[in-house]
Amino acid sequence: MEVLMMNVITQFKHQDDNIKISLIDMSMAAEVFDLVQANEAILRPWFPWVNSMKTMEDETAFIEYAQIRYQQQKEMVCTIMVNERIVGMIDLHNINLSTRTAEIGYWLSENFQHRGLMQACVDEFCNYSFHRLGLNEIKLLSRPNNQASRNVAKRCHFVLKAEIPVVRKIGDYDHDFVIYSRKSDLKADYR
Repeated sequence: MEVLMMNVITQFKHQDDNIKISLIDMSMAAEVFDLVQANEAILRPWFPWVNSMKTMEDETAFIEYAQIRYQQQKEMVCTIMVNERIVGMIDLHNINLSTRTAEIGYWLSENFQHRGLMQACVDEFCNYSFHRLGLNEIKLLSRPNNQASRNVAKRCHFVLKAEIPVVRKIGDYDHDFVIYSRKSDLKADYR
């Protein structure tokens, strides 16, 4: 996996906005924490970790963990920035360099949803992962009733592979998942 000297993974234009996907670091802790708190109600149904993100210390502990996992080449946790303002996050997790696979996850502030932004970020991040990291396949797990996430998967050329009841226990709850997959197309251009 490419180890970056700079924080910025990729940057591109979406509509009239400048978008950056950057590795998370401690300088972003307060902004990310405030964003999670402001969007707690929309994040909680999909992300049980929201319940454990109560203080700035929780956020800094998460960022430390993310940085360790990045150095271990197991995760790549990034912020999504619009015109230099953090508006969400996107990550690769369960990275397996021997099989060249990973899973993708993401969330976006309520104020930036329904603009095609997440679709653009997922597509760009997948292309980066295939062309720069050498991954062959990225999986996307979604809850069956998370139609917005399922729409992003479809628009970003993920293919539905399975609908699995109670595949993962998250916190005290069992959750059904649908699993999508997108395979590398090395013929596609990457900026």
